Amino acid sequence: MDRQVLTPVVLARATEQLRQERETFDQAKKHEGRWFVLRLVMGYAAVILLAGIMVVASYVLFNGSAFPAAVVTAAGAALFVDVLGLLTAVWKIALNPNFYARLGPVTRVTLSEPQHETDRRVQAAGEEAEVSSG
Repeated sequence: MDRQVLTPVVLARATEQLRQERETFDQAKKHEGRWFVLRLVMGYAAVILLAGIMVVASYVLFNGSAFPAAVVTAAGAALFVDVLGLLTAVWKIALNPNFYARLGPVTRVTLSEPQHETDRRVQAAGEEAEVSSG
């Protein structure tokens, strides 16, 4: 097996690569956290707006005789569109599993355990035993 010689240049390059990968992961983590807060705020704002529109539209719909027919129709349409829009938004944003970014490791370095001379001799002996028995 070829063993890579760990020179100061190789170590410095590996350290710098690991630092950059760590910063990339940290940036992705912060970005995902900010998106989470934004989705949460937008969800609460949508619920509050739905409640407000529902109250006003319900008042207009239940007291339809006090308002012109066009206002009653507009209140019914506003209530319908708002509820439909909220359900669509919840379906596309909150319930869609592909909407969320999945954080994962960004390092591309694979670590292998060093093999000692005794491990190589044991492995070689096992290979010789397989060849001679087969």
